[in-house]
Amino acid sequence: MRVDNDDSAALANKYRVKMLKTRIITAVALLLVFGAALAFSSVDVFALMLSFIVAASAWEWGRLCGIKDESVQTGFAAVVGLIGLLALYIPYSDEFARWLFLAGFLFWVAVPAMFYLTPRMDPIVDIREMLLITGAFLFIVTVLALQNLRSFVPQASSGLLLYALSIVWLMDIGAYFSGRRFGTNKLAPAISPGKTWEGVYGGLAVTGLVLLFILVFAPFAADNRFKLIIATVLAACASVIGDLYESRVKRAADMKDSSQMLPGHGGVLDRIDGALAALPVFAFVWVWL
Repeated sequence: MRVDNDDSAALANKYRVKMLKTRIITAVALLLVFGAALAFSSVDVFALMLSFIVAASAWEWGRLCGIKDESVQTGFAAVVGLIGLLALYIPYSDEFARWLFLAGFLFWVAVPAMFYLTPRMDPIVDIREMLLITGAFLFIVTVLALQNLRSFVPQASSGLLLYALSIVWLMDIGAYFSGRRFGTNKLAPAISPGKTWEGVYGGLAVTGLVLLFILVFAPFAADNRFKLIIATVLAACASVIGDLYESRVKRAADMKDSSQMLPGHGGVLDRIDGALAALPVFAFVWVWL
């Protein structure tokens, strides 16, 4: 029996190592593609790439919402992707963008109250239409935040957008290692049993260290240090809420991953769930303060 246990542990460890390698390879490939687009693409090309991300996310969202017909699922994804592309091209005032980001910010502020009042969602079939509309809104607000942080807000740059995105990545990395090493107190056991408060603290610590570096050396930080601190803290907290929000939907849909589109990572939504909350919140602070 001891030998069997040792063999099982060895196989489990081998599987974890294999999955970690797959995750790293996929992450590096995605980072290279996105980094090249971020650094070298025009506004139009970047908008086209964002519309494809919206369409892929909407396809997975339709799947989570219980759409069984593949043609309907694909149609929903195509419509939302097209709306996202049009939203990136339609001329609108800076004032409109400010209010749109405010709407996104208010949504994510309300989500923790939703978690507290109803940790488990109603059956997907009962709220499908509302959930589909909510997802479309979140995707479009997020890509508008991406485009604005890169090209249109004050001090907009690829560096500013990359930093806003890095908040999500740093929170994930810090939470993963801190949670595995020190995690004991569950963050939201009814929604995502694996997440702990210690993981959140670890993510905040890592993000805070990088923030100190950014405050000193980043060009966009000059004369914006207070705003940058507020935006970073709120976006870091929002990234956790966004992650929990998708976990809550997946639990209601009885799915582990939104899809298997990204080897080792699951689906597109599994990679951008934190960004769906963090980027609109970061953009809101950046244009309102």
